[in-house]
Amino acid sequence: MNKKNGATQAVGGRLEAGQRENEPRGLAAPRENSSIYGLNQIGTTPLDSSRENNSGASIQEKSSSGKILERLELIEKTFLSYVHGQQNLFETRLEESKGTEAFFKEEVQALKEEIYDLVSTEEQIEEIV
Repeated sequence: MNKKNGATQAVGGRLEAGQRENEPRGLAAPRENSSIYGLNQIGTTPLDSSRENNSGASIQEKSSSGKILERLELIEKTFLSYVHGQQNLFETRLEESKGTEAFFKEEVQALKEEIYDLVSTEEQIEEIV
């Protein structure tokens, strides 16, 4: 913002030579057929390319059913491995928790017995006196 004669004026940014007002700035434009699943090459438009495949990406052929099955089996194996690992951790934590609970109950019972013994001893002393 600039001030001229006490009034604020908006100052627009300059456009680069040959650039339209709403044209995005960047190195390349995305292709119309680009896919998020990697089935089509993502790179520069043919008009911007000086060589073939300069982006380092290669055009991937559609997966065969065998490759899809391999991917599915890998996903299944990975997921089940994770789930079984979590189950083992939960079981270990459950056993630790049960052990802590048992120790806690034993200690509370021992304290209750000590308190009972103290109260009984005080009552016996009061009876004697």
